[in-house]
Amino acid sequence: MISTRANFDIEIRALQEKILEMATCADTMLGSAIDALIHGDIDLATSVVRQDDTVDQFDLDIEQHSLMLIATQQPVARDLRIIGTAIKVITDIERIADYAVDIAKIGRRLARAEELYRPLVDIPLLSQKSRSMLHDALQAFVHQDMDLVDKVIRDDDAVDDLYHQMRTQLTELMQREPARSLLALNVLFAAKYLERVSDHVVNIAERVSFIETGELKQHSHPNILASDQAV
Repeated sequence: MISTRANFDIEIRALQEKILEMATCADTMLGSAIDALIHGDIDLATSVVRQDDTVDQFDLDIEQHSLMLIATQQPVARDLRIIGTAIKVITDIERIADYAVDIAKIGRRLARAEELYRPLVDIPLLSQKSRSMLHDALQAFVHQDMDLVDKVIRDDDAVDDLYHQMRTQLTELMQREPARSLLALNVLFAAKYLERVSDHVVNIAERVSFIETGELKQHSHPNILASDQAV
């Protein structure tokens, strides 16, 4: 017969695996959304939008699993922090998927307006940096790797710097060439969504630190709710 502790450990691993599945889905959506934007692929963009329901279902299932563990296992100390972190992490992953949908809708909108994407700024590079942060944060979550937590937080500064450079470039372009404003403004929104993705990834990393130390330290990244109000 499996001991109570061993059974609990199995449940925790299952919870972590579900979170990884959810995050993989969100990451795939993000990559597809960027591809749809760059190539003007309406079908791919629509596919990303439809996948949002899958992420929402993951969110619901993982939250219910977490609450069940709290109710039936009565975890304390580090175990409770792991479960609490799971509930917080899925909220950030769900928001990342939402931003993927937002970017896909931009791609679809531009394609329908027959406004072809042009590399006004390096959106693929910004996407690569944000997604790399996500991969590192998830590995940190699974392996409780504090070095990766620190790397994610450092990398967020690079994403912020790149976004601010893009914002300046695109703003100047809109002022200089009003005829390109539609494309430039939409690319600016896509860049902002990627920058917000990195903020949510930092939240995930901070929660890993909380599991290990019992202290939740907020690092210096913009308040995400406030940043939703403006580009």
